Amino acid sequence: MTRRVKTATRRAPGALGTVRQLPSGRWRAFYRREGRTFNAPRTFTTKAEAEAWLATEFADRVRGTWRDPEAGRVTLAAYAWDWLGSRPDLAPRTRDLYRRNLDRWILPRVGQHDSSRGVELGAMDVSDLTPATVRTWRAATLTEARASATRQLTREHERAEHPARVWARSKGIHVATTGQLPAAVTKAWRAAGEPQPARRKSPVVVPIETAGETTAAQAYRVLRSILSTAVTDGLLTANPCQIKGAGQVAHRERPTASPAEVAQIAAHMPSRYAVAVTLAAWSGLRYGELFALARRHVDLATGTVRVERALEQVPGQPIRFGKTKTAKSYRTVHLPAFIVTQLREHMAAHVAVEADALLFPNADGSPTANATLSRHFRAARANVGRTELRWHDLRHTGATLAYRAGASVPEVQARLGHATMRAANIYAHTAAESDAALARNMDALYGKLAASA
Repeated sequence: MTRRVKTATRRAPGALGTVRQLPSGRWRAFYRREGRTFNAPRTFTTKAEAEAWLATEFADRVRGTWRDPEAGRVTLAAYAWDWLGSRPDLAPRTRDLYRRNLDRWILPRVGQHDSSRGVELGAMDVSDLTPATVRTWRAATLTEARASATRQLTREHERAEHPARVWARSKGIHVATTGQLPAAVTKAWRAAGEPQPARRKSPVVVPIETAGETTAAQAYRVLRSILSTAVTDGLLTANPCQIKGAGQVAHRERPTASPAEVAQIAAHMPSRYAVAVTLAAWSGLRYGELFALARRHVDLATGTVRVERALEQVPGQPIRFGKTKTAKSYRTVHLPAFIVTQLREHMAAHVAVEADALLFPNADGSPTANATLSRHFRAARANVGRTELRWHDLRHTGATLAYRAGASVPEVQARLGHATMRAANIYAHTAAESDAALARNMDALYGKLAASA
């Protein structure tokens, strides 16, 4: 006997599309538009449910919220690299930062690598990314970033607390907390029988509970930016990066140096970099701005420097001159008179006569790399007993000294070249006059502090 094969039995076309009952009794729905057929992603128990799906699709089109189900069928990895390639506006250093975040945190698997609890965003279709997926990824990223930072801090502690360093300090011998130990110190320690410290105490560099937070926040901001573009492109109806505060870090207060400490650190720097320390601390210039200054940017008569560019450093690439960090960073900064005096003497002794000669170059006149400066700065700060200071803390010092000289928030905003505070636009027209007065006040402050030292 021949067995009859069941086929779809009922079909109900309508203005919104077609619903059809399957042999199983369930209903499917589809509609055609611009020569394409769009099928419901699942079947429905009742005809009413199938028609409701058609009505929802129609309403989404009317509202402008409809999304082509095939549009998001591109992996995040493919989309992210295309996105990065379509951003010629990015500074080289920013582009490199985004690339490293994609390579390390956003696209590969993070979390439990040997189980299903990890997440690999790069292998997922953009359209499949949900707030829940992003929350899982962010938690895994924060955990891994914290573990990585903790390991780094542990290694730094172990280097700082090497028995030879501890022994040298106990004997009054100055040694840096990082870097290679001087051969003479190692030899003396071995000659003393390689004594081991009775107890080691770790210097707190970064609170362990905040370790990795900056890394995770950076990665989250990059992902959020990529998916924001995906929304614009119609691949997503909404950005799944919805974690409040995930792109921000509550930074602890950074240390600052006193004027006396600034002078002492400068005295321990190579002579061609000494004034760079005092200029950074009393002007608030960023490293990239300061070391991009050339003779033509200095007006000793008016006591000003013009910030028009910044050094750009990308690993594996030559140092180059690029734009300032923001449009507000392009500015003229007035200097206290005593800094002008130091700068005049420095330029006479260390700066070539050409207009484009850098103020603080290497010995051969080339731009000073961050690594070179950091090496000298670490040694100088150690001699002053301020091993926790970073070069960027001189910028914080500049802001603090400006406030102590009586500057207002918008005046410091304009002086440091920040672009995120709303008051900057309100007071932009008075920036030059107020900055000149601020420089005079800072000069007076220096005199008072020097007299009381």
